[in-house]
Amino acid sequence: MDKTTIGGFAGLWGLVALAIILGGAGFGAYVDIPSVIIVIGGTASVTVAQFESDTLGKFGKAIGVATSPVKVEPIGELIEKIIIYATDIKKNGVMSVETKIQDEQNAFFKEAFNLLVDNTKPEVLKNLLEIKLEHMENRHLNIISIFTAIGGTAGSMGMTGTLVGLVAMLANLSDPSSVGPAMAVALLTTMYGSLLGTGFAGIMENKLTQKHKKEMINCQIIIEGAHMIALEESIGNVKMKLGAIMPAVED
Repeated sequence: MDKTTIGGFAGLWGLVALAIILGGAGFGAYVDIPSVIIVIGGTASVTVAQFESDTLGKFGKAIGVATSPVKVEPIGELIEKIIIYATDIKKNGVMSVETKIQDEQNAFFKEAFNLLVDNTKPEVLKNLLEIKLEHMENRHLNIISIFTAIGGTAGSMGMTGTLVGLVAMLANLSDPSSVGPAMAVALLTTMYGSLLGTGFAGIMENKLTQKHKKEMINCQIIIEGAHMIALEESIGNVKMKLGAIMPAVED
């Protein structure tokens, strides 16, 4: 599990629980079924209406990715590996790395260097990999947009519940016993919407975005490295160009 994600979740919900306990009203006062229906049910319904079923089917997997440690290689190690491959290919020919490529765990790296083994022309190789990267990016952003939508919708549904509660309260001012439940709906829907939007969707969206960016950078480095090897550039040029990426990424 990703320690920062889990730690952040635990910290947020722990602090909310602590505030409720210190408030003295108990957890029961913060449970309101109409508010849950409006915020949770409304947000889920709107989200389902906004996305195709194949995208929604990846929702659970996306949460798993967000809460798992980053699986991409550190940039320094990736660049070093590309240089090792480039050196081997320069000395012994591209077929010398064919067996080693099949043991690679990085699917994008494996595909890029398999294209090298197949003697794919440099520009064709680069074009094919960039097309694959574009499709990958579109898939990632489509999934991330689910959490963006949930965050926005949760806040809107919270406001809707607030208005519902206020209307119910104003319509029954003559009945003091109905004012409390109506006010609970008005206030708790706002709280539920805020917690769902910020404490869940916002965290998932930002985590997935960060991991997406890391994977895109790694893939771009692989494309650049494979392209330079296909152009038969010198090892010195490969080292210099890939090494120049490090400070830019770190900045």
